[in-house]
Amino acid sequence: MFDDKAQMHTLEGVAAATIMLLVIVYAIDATSMTPLTSSTANVHVETELQVLGQDILGALDYAEPGYNSKLKNDVLGWNGTEYTWNGNNYSDKVNASNTLDNNITKILNSTLITQGIAHNVELTFLANNGTTYVTQRMIYNGNPSENAVIVSRKIALHSSDNPNKNNTLLTDISPSTDLYNIVDVKLILWRM
Repeated sequence: MFDDKAQMHTLEGVAAATIMLLVIVYAIDATSMTPLTSSTANVHVETELQVLGQDILGALDYAEPGYNSKLKNDVLGWNGTEYTWNGNNYSDKVNASNTLDNNITKILNSTLITQGIAHNVELTFLANNGTTYVTQRMIYNGNPSENAVIVSRKIALHSSDNPNKNNTLLTDISPSTDLYNIVDVKLILWRM
């Protein structure tokens, strides 16, 4: 009793097994592209932090024509001291009674602190008549993680703004013009 169709059934079985194997391989490859994997989730979180940081700096840097922005006023009013969040407010490390209460801290308190997002604020500007860059921390809450996001906004200071009223670190990089210095405000964000 020989079955003339045995070879055909074997061939069909091999073809079906191959198709099933290809479907499984395709399904495994497709799953790595879904937002459930850790690498895609990290990129998503970093993108959200970047958008949030840009929105914060954008809102602070908005000003009506003829007026300074809140961000520029905060840069001009800063005295060069480094502040840290202590659970209630931003205080000086040396003198805890010396606190920073400006537009930057108000918006950071209402957005980042409430969401548990760690952050630093750094100011970078030219010194020594425009030959070297100086970076000073306004707010420091620790070393950022590897997934930290940096957003920045440049603020042009003019001699008419009286930039040295509170901060003697700022120097005039162009004494012959009204441009005094350019300050790069960096907001560094990361999840704890």
